[in-house]
Amino acid sequence: MASNYPKIWQNVKLVKTKITGEMEEYASKIVGIEENDIFLLETPIKQTQLVLLINGSVVNMIYMHENLGMYSVDLEVVEKIRDDNNIPLVRAKKVSDIRKIQRRNFFRLLTSMDIAVRKINGVVVENTKTVDISGGGIRLLSKQDFEINDIVRLDFQLESKEFSVDAKVVKIDYTDVRGTKEVSLQFIDILEKDRNEIIRFIFDKQREGIKKGMFSNE
Repeated sequence: MASNYPKIWQNVKLVKTKITGEMEEYASKIVGIEENDIFLLETPIKQTQLVLLINGSVVNMIYMHENLGMYSVDLEVVEKIRDDNNIPLVRAKKVSDIRKIQRRNFFRLLTSMDIAVRKINGVVVENTKTVDISGGGIRLLSKQDFEINDIVRLDFQLESKEFSVDAKVVKIDYTDVRGTKEVSLQFIDILEKDRNEIIRFIFDKQREGIKKGMFSNE
């Protein structure tokens, strides 16, 4: 089995393409792997309702490997079943090669958390809040006069892990609040293990939120 092969019990995303060409994302989990590349997946939930995946349809499964990054693989839905505890599952078979996902395709999580912005010389410029986070960068609120390509250091914490990452300003948007801007920053020279920790955090939070009805996967 290849080193980048999905693992049982890991959180995944299922991406379905609608007839209109629009893509919908759903959180799920691998609960079993059978012979001939057959996966047993938790049936995804959207707005507290089970998502209908039609037999024969193809979905793209996206998952993260702890050390190698993010990957995707196409699965064909074989059947819907229920396990011994009456939990609805989807049986799907692998119908494509495993592909590594490029960094530009990182998922974003809307989240407001504390973050300190420092100049590279260590001087704290601002203590503020984030707007969202991805494996590639952070968007935050700021009252500072940043310019495109400015380099800063970001200090923040995800659960119990602390991060200190250099980032470059790539976009500045003005908000309705006077003097406040949304500043998008791209991580630079981030350790791959730190990036994977961020991606894992996003996957876990999105899956938790969908189960609680906080996110609709729309």
